[in-house]
Amino acid sequence: MDAAVRALGDVASPGMGLRATIVSACGTGKALMGAHTALRVARSGRLLVLVPTLDLLVQTVAA
Repeated sequence: MDAAVRALGDVASPGMGLRATIVSACGTGKALMGAHTALRVARSGRLLVLVPTLDLLVQTVAA
């Protein structure tokens, strides 16, 4: 998570959306890492997370 926060901080500028991809094996906690990283970099209090499936949406919301 620290590496993701650092990487996102390097590209942060006003009005620019932040994007990141966490690549890791199944069952290693990508949804949890993404949720914690998002909380650390969200500045406006609003956050948009896009996922490709409903199953992943449920998993992300739970994390």
